[in-house]
Amino acid sequence: MSLVKSHHPIKHLKSFKYAFSGILHSLYHEANFRVQVVLTILATALGFYFQIAEAEWGVMILAFASLLSAEVLNTSIENFIDFLIPKKSEVVRIVKDLAAGFVLINAIACAFILVIIFSKHILK
Repeated sequence: MSLVKSHHPIKHLKSFKYAFSGILHSLYHEANFRVQVVLTILATALGFYFQIAEAEWGVMILAFASLLSAEVLNTSIENFIDFLIPKKSEVVRIVKDLAAGFVLINAIACAFILVIIFSKHILK
């Protein structure tokens, strides 16, 4: 068995299709994801308006990518746990709380980053 598999370009295209399908699922079914996307769009508009520096763009992009990824991962964990263990249990509660905590940590970090980037422009 080869360590490096050859991948047909069609396989790669299908993987992108599945990934976009997951993102669309989050947009249609997850209210928190939609709120975070709206905040991403607003912050991006502010970034253009205030002409933030390239480094600030980089940090902001990473922050929002991390936040949106955390939300998708949280949803995946919650759905998978609900599928595996349909009954309420302490373990299920803890796992879901941990996943939600992961999103909250990202959201707080993202908020601090936005304050750092935009406070100097807004306070002028």
